[in-house]
Amino acid sequence: MARDLITYTLRLELHERGDAISDEQAIGLLHGDFALALNASRFDALSADDIEVSVVSRSPTRDGRTRYDLELRLRERTRDLDDERALALLRRAFTDALNASYFLRVCDDDLTVDLISRTPACAVPGRAA
Repeated sequence: MARDLITYTLRLELHERGDAISDEQAIGLLHGDFALALNASRFDALSADDIEVSVVSRSPTRDGRTRYDLELRLRERTRDLDDERALALLRRAFTDALNASYFLRVCDDDLTVDLISRTPACAVPGRAA
């Protein structure tokens, strides 16, 4: 039986590398590094299927970091996964990806990940499953 599509809403906070770049360029780098990390199976603990990544916004924080709000749409590998375990898997995936030098075009190795919500994709306003 196929698992339901789930939307993870995430917030990443990081120190961006290099000179100031446009939102489009920064989001493009983040998408590119996500694609590489996904292809290298860094997020396979979350899902055995393809994961769709959408960057919703990029904004500066008061402490000089940059905040990215994004959505991941996926079919969870583990049944009965709760938010705490999902966040632990996400943080482990990002740590593994950073250790393998993914995302380092975008940021240094000080990246924080917060899970804002985890909902069935059909329940996300404006999204169809």
